[in-house]
Amino acid sequence: MPYPHTLLFLLAALATIDASAWSRMGPAAVITEAGLPCFKIATEEERSRGPVSLKMLTISTPGPNGWNNVWTVMFPNASFGDPNYRLPNKGCVRYGKAPEGAESSDAAPLVEGKVYGVSFLGRPPSASDPTSRYSADFCLLTAPAGGFQVVQLTNGKNTCAPEEKPR
Repeated sequence: MPYPHTLLFLLAALATIDASAWSRMGPAAVITEAGLPCFKIATEEERSRGPVSLKMLTISTPGPNGWNNVWTVMFPNASFGDPNYRLPNKGCVRYGKAPEGAESSDAAPLVEGKVYGVSFLGRPPSASDPTSRYSADFCLLTAPAGGFQVVQLTNGKNTCAPEEKPR
């Protein structure tokens, strides 16, 4: 065995890690509803893991010093595990419209062509599921009838172009 000290160090490090700190990132989805972005947990995620109890939703945009929040929704501490703080089937949280019982910051005006990110903090129904965050990037294009059309960005894209597929 050529590296016994390295192996012992790695085993010791793994033994001290808090198993409850492990988590996975799940996909969020952004759709257009009434000319505004509307945020939810991706359909395939909820279908495989079940409805998520929400704790926080943050919309942010990249800036020169990192990401800046443009709208935040906070659900009560009791929301984890409470079915009242789950999105209804096929439901979403529309930009600037906090769900009943939640508190939110003022929603900043949205800008066409600017990249935004949505991040949910939530809990799936199973305590054994390590998922705690859900996220997606998106941008907005002006809709012909007014308002916006949402374009969810995939595969690491960080620009918004009219040839993208609106949702």
